[in-house]
Formats: sequence, structure tokens, C-alpha cells
Amino acid sequence: MNRIEAWEQFTQEALKYRTEQIRALHDFFGREKDRIAADLVLVMDEFFQYAIQLQNLDLMKKCCVIKISLLRTRLFEGHAEYMLEVFDHETLGSTKISPYRYEAKWIHDYFTAWSQACENKRKEYMGIIPPQSLDYWRREQVDSFHVYMVHAVRHAVDRLMTLPSYQELAKDTQFEICVGEYGDMEISESVYCCNSRQKSSTACKQWLDKKLDHEYVYEHIADVDISNGNYEGIQLNFTRLEKVKLSGSHLQGSYLLSSKFEACNCSEVDFYGSVMFDASFRECNLERACFDEITGGRDVMNENYGLMFGIHGVQFLGANLRAASFQHAAIAGDFRGALLEGIDFTGADLTGSTMLRRDQSLVSLSESQRQSIVWVEE
Repeated sequence: MNRIEAWEQFTQEALKYRTEQIRALHDFFGREKDRIAADLVLVMDEFFQYAIQLQNLDLMKKCCVIKISLLRTRLFEGHAEYMLEVFDHETLGSTKISPYRYEAKWIHDYFTAWSQACENKRKEYMGIIPPQSLDYWRREQVDSFHVYMVHAVRHAVDRLMTLPSYQELAKDTQFEICVGEYGDMEISESVYCCNSRQKSSTACKQWLDKKLDHEYVYEHIADVDISNGNYEGIQLNFTRLEKVKLSGSHLQGSYLLSSKFEACNCSEVDFYGSVMFDASFRECNLERACFDEITGGRDVMNENYGLMFGIHGVQFLGANLRAASFQHAAIAGDFRGALLEGIDFTGADLTGSTMLRRDQSLVSLSESQRQSIVWVEE
């Protein structure tokens, strides 16, 4: 076996190990996400207070970015360490050292287990694969593990918003919290964005009508009426829509990964065939909306990229779903507190969904559907 053949065989085996560890990390995060979020909130609370002190001392103007940055060199020294950074418009893009850190040992444990499995396998090749090649390749695989820090901060956002320290922090007209890598703003992933300068309803509708690829990712759209629009196939991944009127719009075949609809009017919106892993429709009006054949399950893996989709399921807490249709949908939905009268689940795969026990008599379900749902008390 020559070196090229050995490397191809080795990476195939190493990627199988990666899949095992990512699945294990995914399961761990699913169980412990609330505890992890609580720990993060404590660290972020202290950091917000530090940022307020900087502002009080006139050392920083209105904050535009809070960044949680992976210190990659520390990862290979045995620590999944993240540094908290704060920027105003004058300092955005600069690099500086902050004393505020968060140690994500829970991520590092799984990365280390994978690294050790790779090293053990490398030794079986009797020197054909040098350790330097493995080290370089391992560094390219960090993102599959690091993404769980993105998930963790995103899960903590609602709690962060309630902190007095967050509310006191002076923020610029466009403010975001992002997770990335130290010294590189380009590859950061936004987990929360607030833009107080919003487009008019007409301008926003014209903008969305273009259905531009990747144009709307991480955007904050608020207080606009874009009803009866044709947005078929639009990509609204990680977009936050707040108090938006969308009634009667067409969003068939759209991409809504982790999209967040907050108190929106989505009555009679057609989401047919859309992909909406971890989308949230809390407190939205979804009366007579169409979710037929949508995809929004849990624990779905793309092994080629080492990514799992569907951590929380699709959130419908407190939503109005009267007469909505989920025919032949594949969805793990949290329907607690939602209005479910007249909902149509014909042929739907509801594995992993949650409903209140009191609502059992309100929904028409097959026996297999009923067994696939987790029924909980209020």
C-alpha cells in the first residue's frame, strides 16, 4: 500500500470515528443544554457588566458586537477555551486580549476522544502516515465540534435578554452576538441580531421578492407587513422575524433552518415542502397554515460534513395552529400550549414531538402517531 492509498483508507476510518463522537456529543448536548446555557449566562452576565464599566469610563462607545471566540491554539494544548470580546464601531475588526473566558470542557472531551482514536489508528500504518499529516488534518475537522458552542450560545440567548446587565448595556442601532474564532471576524456565526433601523414594508417586500441566495441569513426583520408575497424557495436560515405580517404568503420549498418567527402573523401561509430543522414559531398565528410534507425532524446526520440537524425540534409553544395542515410532514414539534383544534396530521411522522396530555382529545391521530409523541403534564 502506497502513502496515498494508506491516507485515503485512514481518513475513511477516521471519519467513522468522527461520526461516532459527533453523535455522542449531540446526544450529550441534547440532555445537558439547559445546564450548559445556565453556566454560559453566568459568564456572560459578568462580561456584560465589564462592558458597561468600559462605557462608563468612556473607553468604549455603543456596543455593536459581542463575540465568543475559540482560541484554536489552546484547543491543541488541551483546552476548548473561548474568549469573550466586545466591540464598538471604532474597534470592530481589531484584536485584543480579554480576561473573560469560557471553558467548554464538554466539547473538548469528545474532540479528544476522536483525536486519540485517530492516533491509535495512525500507528497501525507503521509509519506510512506521519503524525504531522494527522495534526494538520485534525485542525480542519474542528468545526464539526465547535458548532456545538454555537448551538449553546444560541440556546442561551433568551435568558441573556432578561439579564439587567444586558438591558443596561448601551447598544448600537445594529447589534449582534456571534460565535467564531479569535482574530477572524469573517467566519463568525451570528446567534442573535437586533437591527433598530428597519426597512419599510414596501422596501422589505421588494428585497425578499428577489429571493437572493444567502442574502437574508442572520438578518433581523421586524414590524413590517409583507403579506401575500411570493417567497417560494427563499432561504431564511437563521433569520429572525419579529412581529412580521406574512399572512397568505407562499413559502413553498423554502429553507428555514433555525429561523425564528416571533409573534408573527403567518395565517394561511403555505410552507409546503420546506426544510425547517429547529425553526421556532412561538406565539405566532399559524391558523390554516400549510406544513404539508415539510422536513423538521430531530437527530438527522450528514456524515460527509459531520453535522447533525434537529437539536430542539420545531417550536410551536403558544402558537395558534387551528386548522393547520401537516399532511405527510416529517416533524418533531413542540406543541405545548398551542391551539390545536382542527389540525390535520394525516400521514405525518411525529416522532419526537411533544404535546400536553390535556390536548389528547383535541387532535386526531393514528395509534402509531399517538405512540410516537411524548405526552407531558402542563
